Amino acid sequence: MSIDQHKMQRIIIFIPYFGKFPEWSDLFFETLKRNKTIDFLFYTDCEIEKYEAPNIHYVKLSFQEYVDKVNEHLDFSFTPENAYKICDIRPLFGTIHKDDFKEYEFYGWCDMDLIFGDIRSFYTNELLNSFDVFTTHDGRMSGHFSLFRNNVRNREIYKSIYKWQDTLKKPHFIGMDEHGLNNAYQMTVIDKFNEKFNRKIDNWLIRKIKARKIRRLYMREQYSTPFIPFPWIDGSLNSNQPDEWYYVDGAITNNRDGDRKFMYLHFMNFKSSQWRHDGTKAPWEEKKTIFTLDLNKKIGKIVINSIGISGM
Repeated sequence: MSIDQHKMQRIIIFIPYFGKFPEWSDLFFETLKRNKTIDFLFYTDCEIEKYEAPNIHYVKLSFQEYVDKVNEHLDFSFTPENAYKICDIRPLFGTIHKDDFKEYEFYGWCDMDLIFGDIRSFYTNELLNSFDVFTTHDGRMSGHFSLFRNNVRNREIYKSIYKWQDTLKKPHFIGMDEHGLNNAYQMTVIDKFNEKFNRKIDNWLIRKIKARKIRRLYMREQYSTPFIPFPWIDGSLNSNQPDEWYYVDGAITNNRDGDRKFMYLHFMNFKSSQWRHDGTKAPWEEKKTIFTLDLNKKIGKIVINSIGISGM
């Protein structure tokens, strides 16, 4: 059944990125262009001319200029030691970028160490009409891609994060976009009491209160990030999870899960050993070059594996 374009929930994904775009950025931007009904907004000092498209928008500014913009919305000084610290600002994006998002029903963010499939085939208009927060993990917030209804509660949810000001005052990254939002959206007063005093108070009423609190959160595992200590579709863990992935005509599949399509593929554990919990080494970590594609040439299948990103 075709989607009525006039009733489609409008989505904008915000990406502040400073320094140098990653090696695979040609492919990343190609996957954004294919999601034609979703807008992507970059605040960046990177070269953007080659990535122009109707659904990709840019504000050109320096990292310090962006920090100055953030500080306009704070009553204390935000002094990040590097651009990665901006991830802690994510819960405030709805407030800081309220004017940028005002024409959209949903706003969100994503990392750049990933490629997208067809986002709207997973987050349908029916789902967007039914939920207010979308995360690609089961029961927890996803830092690499999340969506939020553009309402007051989501724009101001950061105020419910425990000691959020103290977190932002620290120059290094803490993780407020994941752990902080997890607690703000899901924890009840009883949960906070149990955590603080090491108690285990639990009954049907408490569970009912919690279910009501999270009823507008769509938390479904999308299996976007292989090599993690959570069970894959087949129950496998860590380095036993799918290690070869394919991108063909806008669809992402892998060598283990048949014709199943995935919303996106997150490269995190291909490029860094930091979050590989079984002691295995990330295959791209010491490679000088992992991207060998020329997207100006016709490519039948793009392959992502331990060697890198190549075409067939």
